Amino acid sequence: MSYTPGLAVMQVALDWWSELTLAKTIFFGIGLVAALVALLLAVLALIGIEHHDAADASLNFDEAGGGGIFTVKPLTGFFLGFGWVGGFALDAGWSIFAATLAAAVSGGVLMAAIVAMFRGILAMRSDGTARIQDTVGAIGTVYVSLPAGRAPGGQVTVSFQGRQETYAAVPVGDAAIPGGAKVRVREVIDAATVRVEPL
Repeated sequence: MSYTPGLAVMQVALDWWSELTLAKTIFFGIGLVAALVALLLAVLALIGIEHHDAADASLNFDEAGGGGIFTVKPLTGFFLGFGWVGGFALDAGWSIFAATLAAAVSGGVLMAAIVAMFRGILAMRSDGTARIQDTVGAIGTVYVSLPAGRAPGGQVTVSFQGRQETYAAVPVGDAAIPGGAKVRVREVIDAATVRVEPL
């Protein structure tokens, strides 16, 4: 009976699986299931249908969210490392205790790496919101002249983080600052006002 390449590979896999001991079957079974879950998550992410956040939230003990240890992706990584390393360790002749220890350590390392990776990605995300606190130290231009005596009414246009925003402004000193003058933001007074000094 002739086999197509796909059937031949499947037959080899079935023969390999049937020869495994119970311990190897458990380890490799865990690894295979975790690999299938990881593949499914990757495909969903690739086509833009990310698994719902509720799946992570149900297991997420991290108040910050998004970077918790007990979420779907890190747990998948743990079982992926645990299953395959444990199975290969038994194949190499290790005792069940040694294989289990190596599997747990490997799973923990992979889990930690995934958590660190996703926390790094989340840290680089920006929601695109301009935060007035980020203007401190930025250079701007007086849009509406800043009156003397730190009186309100002046405005500055500040360039920061690749954008321009206009805020109410008062000078650091008592002297007025004319329109068009270059200034530096010294501090934030409130959610819409900054204190500036001339350059």
